[in-house]
Order: sequence, then structure tokens, then C-alpha cells
Amino acid sequence: MRLLVAALLIHQLFFFCTADAAVPNCPDLDVLENQSDLSQDDLNNLILCFCKPDSNDDEKVAISCLYGSNLDHLMKATEAVKNASLVTTSISIQHMEFPDGGLPEFAKIAPQLQSLDIRECSGQDELQVGDDSFKGLEQTLRNLTIHSCNLMTIPKSVDSLENLETMAFSSNKLDSLGVDQFKKKKQLSYLDVSGNFITSIEEKAFEPLTSLETLVIGEHNFVNDTVVEEIGRLKALKTLDLSRADGIFEPPEALFKEIPQIETLKLSGCSIPKLEPGQFATLKKLKELDLRVNLIENITAYAFDGLESLQRLSIAGNFISNLEPDVFFGLSSLEDLDLGWNEIKTIPTEVFKPLQEKLKTFSLRNNPISELPATGLGNLEKLGLAECGFTSITADQLKDYPKLMDLDLSKCNISKIDEKTFDNQKDVLKKLNLQKNKLKSLPNLVKNLPAIENLDVSSNPYICDGELAHFVFGVEDRVKQSEENGHQFFVQNANETLCDRPYTLRGEAVLQVEPEKFQPYDEKSDTTTAPTTTTTAAVEETTTVLKIPDILVGSKTNDTLFKEEPRRDVYDISKTDDAKGVYSQKGSAAVPITIGAILLVSVIVVVAVVMFILKNRKAGGTEKTSPGKKSDKVVKMEDGMVEIELDSQPGTQHATPRRS
Repeated sequence: MRLLVAALLIHQLFFFCTADAAVPNCPDLDVLENQSDLSQDDLNNLILCFCKPDSNDDEKVAISCLYGSNLDHLMKATEAVKNASLVTTSISIQHMEFPDGGLPEFAKIAPQLQSLDIRECSGQDELQVGDDSFKGLEQTLRNLTIHSCNLMTIPKSVDSLENLETMAFSSNKLDSLGVDQFKKKKQLSYLDVSGNFITSIEEKAFEPLTSLETLVIGEHNFVNDTVVEEIGRLKALKTLDLSRADGIFEPPEALFKEIPQIETLKLSGCSIPKLEPGQFATLKKLKELDLRVNLIENITAYAFDGLESLQRLSIAGNFISNLEPDVFFGLSSLEDLDLGWNEIKTIPTEVFKPLQEKLKTFSLRNNPISELPATGLGNLEKLGLAECGFTSITADQLKDYPKLMDLDLSKCNISKIDEKTFDNQKDVLKKLNLQKNKLKSLPNLVKNLPAIENLDVSSNPYICDGELAHFVFGVEDRVKQSEENGHQFFVQNANETLCDRPYTLRGEAVLQVEPEKFQPYDEKSDTTTAPTTTTTAAVEETTTVLKIPDILVGSKTNDTLFKEEPRRDVYDISKTDDAKGVYSQKGSAAVPITIGAILLVSVIVVVAVVMFILKNRKAGGTEKTSPGKKSDKVVKMEDGMVEIELDSQPGTQHATPRRS
């Protein structure tokens, strides 16, 4: 089996380069083509390092070595570049298992190397970086990254690299930083030492870093007095990332006084319990403040006073339940505010008054708020209310947002949408998400929203009757209009927009229901059991599962009407990196419980299948289905077993609703 998989991968992904390639004997990943046959010589010469010419300079080549490659592959790639009279300026290595001798002398294989990126070294041993590894590259090397390679210290050979502009030694095992490592780093503008175990920095170690603009030093590193003192020496610093650093129990005001020039401050995943007035007042130039996933329960009024340049503020993933009236005082330039994943139930009147002029993006996602009061945020363009406690949404609640272009109401408890709900946004609303609510019907949203481009109404318990038909026909009309005028229109998750009732249409895609099937719905007469059918009919009915791709039309789609949209990741506070260390205690028991549940279900399924087979063998496979009695196959289909198997084979039918 392994040999078969390997052969298929080689057949589909790799081929031995011919003389027509940009770098003979070294393939370019971006232009790889399938090859019907590979000779034994091709397989013997196959390397897992790839060469890509620079788009701006054909003489420069970037080499990428992927999982399974080794130093021999790298040598062959650099040799191929030399033989083509080209120059290797960039080398990227991932998951390579290096020999005991460690890194080679890069100047010998790539004398004009400018960028070296080594990530995720195989094995548990520390990567060996010799004193001669970078000899000869003192003036040429500009960018150096060695990530997750078990380094105990920054290698001595790095000290002589005078022209480095970016340097990263993240996710290693460093416990301290010394003076010699930064003496010749006056050109360094970016330094990442996050994910280590740093507890001390030698005095004046950062003093030579007069050009450093970005410092990433969080994630397990301990921010004590020596670390704070050295960071305070960085007078050119613009971005400071202390995310998930240990030892931060309050905003480090003393540090802020030493670096008032910073523009971006990241303090997510720390242990800050509250915010007091004036703690950020010295940061007059700050534009972005990230306080996600702390322990913040209370924000005192005037806590952000003085941040008149702040444009983006995120306090998501905390425990805030109340907003004091003057909590946002001083944030006159704020454009983006994220209060998601908190415990906010009510919003005081006029709490957003300081933000009314500039705020454009606002998220209250995953808060137990059930009503949206007047906010006065008349310039808001994007509003996130997903996973809140709304049972309904009215035009009156949305009257403050005449410029709203993007509204997310997914995963709430909304059971009804009125035809006039979005009247205030009629000519501007472009994106609307009503996914996973309790909607049984819909008005003709598409007709009522002429500017809509992206609509998601999936995963609701729809009654497919004459009322819902108006929505379906509206979608069909908009598809035709979009084809004609070239405007973009996108129905997300069309294959998950299904009928729940009547029972005869249950599970059918709403946009594929035949027009004559949209009949007046009578709950009393609606059957709660599957229609009587024979075993043969059931099998025939389920041999092809309808798989509707999302509907996408417009000038940018190359006239493609049906296109499956790739699943997008959503901001889940329990899964994002920012949650590490704060919510891990909650999630520690969930993993073994989940695994145990999966194993238990697997055992039950296996036993059930075995019993089913034995039962069929005893019956001889000749039992017939009598009228009014379901066959075993029909029951199996209703339990989802057949659907699961068939859903693994995507259908090819289009999603255009039909109308006679």
C-alpha cells in the first residue's frame, strides 16, 4: 500500500525536468505537470528540492526543500543552478533530517545567498550549526530563520553576520540572550525569539539594535525586569509582540514610558485581569492594541484615554460583562473594535458616543446579548453579531446603520425575518449571513436587497412551501441578471440549504426543488414517516446524491455560474493560537473524552454491522418487503449510513433552481 501511495504521489506531483525547464535538473513547483510515465533513471534522479526563478530577476533562483528531502538533494539543486549559470539567492528548508555534522558551509554551495529559512527540523536533537556554516556570507546574508530546531543558544557563527535585516530563532530552547549575538546587527529591523524559555537578557544586549522596528518575544518567555529594561533601549521600535508571554499580570506602564513611539502592541494570551485609567496614556502613536484572551473582567472608565491615534482595538475572549459609560473615552480615531467572546448582556446608552465618527467595523460575536440597542454608530460598515442570543432582528434595531455593507447574524436563534428588516440597508448591504438559525421561511431577500453580492441562509429548518418559493425564484432571477450585467452574486453553502418540511421534501436542496412541489403546507396532514416504498426503489433513489455547488456569478468569475466555495476558518476562541495557556485547562479533559466517545461509537457500529450481516445470512437474502413495512435498506438510509457513503462522491448537477 505504501509503495502504491508513493507511486501515485510521484505520478501526480513530480516529474524529472527536461532541458526546457528554467533550471535543468531542478523542477519548479509552480509549473509541474503530470507525466504519464517515469523511467527508472527519472526515479533515481528525483530530488525533493525545487528551483524557482525570481520574477524580477531571471538570474536569481530560490530553492525550496520539502519534507523528505536531505542535504544531497540540496547539493544537487544548487549544482543545477550553477550549471545553468544562475545564482541561488534564497534557500528554504522544511522537515529535513540533517546528518550528525549539521548544516553545510552555505557559502560553498550558494556564495551569494541572501535568505535562509530552516523550519521544523526532524528529530529531537539540537541542530548542529558549525562555526563555518555562514563563513563567507557575512556581507550577503540578509534574512535568517531557524525555527523549531531545538537550539539551546543562538549559534556563534551568527555573530559575524553584519547585514542581517531579519532574524528569527522562534520555538527553540533558548533561555537567555547575550551581548555578542547583537553587536554587529545595526541593520536588523525584525527579530523573533518567541516560543523559547528566555528568562534573562544580558545588560545592553539590545543597545546596538538601532534599526529594530519589530520585536516578537512572547510565548513562554518570561518578561521580568531585565527583559523590560532591554526592550526599553529599542528607540526605533514600532511593533512589540508580547503575546502569550509569562509574567505579565498588568500592562507594563514603565516599559511604555521608554518606548512611546510604538504603533502596534500585542498583549494577547497574557494574565491581565483589569484595565485601569491611564495605563496606555504615554503611547500617543499607538495604532493597534491587541488584548485578546486575557482575564479581563472589568475595564474602568478612561482606561484608553490618551490613545487618540488608535485605529484597531481587540478585547475578544475575555470575561467582560459590563461596559461603563466612558470606557471608550479618548478613542476618537478608532475604526475597528472587537468585543467578541465576552459576557456582555446589555449595552449602556451612549457608550459608543466617542466612536460614532470613525468606527467602521464592530464585532459582538458570541456574547449573551439578545437585543441591539441604539448605538449611534451611523458610519458602521461591518457588524458581527454571530452566536449571540437574538431571537429576532427588526428594522428598528438596525436603523442606526444606514451604511452597513456586511452583517453577520449566523448561529443565533432567529426564527423569523420580516420583509422590511433590512430596509435601512437596502441599497448598500452586500454581504448577509443568516446561517444556522431557526428560520422556517424567508422573504424575497434577493429582490429586497439589490446590492447583495454574498448571501448565506444555509442550515435552517425550512418549510418548502409556496412562501419560500418566492425566495427561490428571486435567487433564480438574480442569477440571470448577474450573468447579463456582470455583477457578482454568490450564494454560499447552497448544498446545505435544505428543506426540513414537508417530510416528502426533507433533505432536498431548496434551490433544486421543482416549482410544482412548492405547495401550501399543512402541518396536521404532513406525514412523519417515510412514504411506503420498495427496497429496489429506495436503492435506485439513493444511488445519486445531489451535490449542489455554491452559486457564483459575476464579471470576476470568468462566466462560471457554479463554484464550490472553499471552507473558511472562523475565529473560534477555543482553537486560535491566542487561546493557548489561558483556556487549556478547560480543554484538557475534552480531548480524551472525545477520543473515548469516538472509540465507543466505532465499537458499537462494528458490532451492529456484524449482527446485520449475520442476520441477512440467516435470512438467506430472500425476505421481501411487504406493503407498509420498511426494508432494512430503507432504515439504513434514514439513519444516515447510505448518505455518508454517497456524500463522499461529489455530484455534478448544477444548483440553478428551476421554474416552469
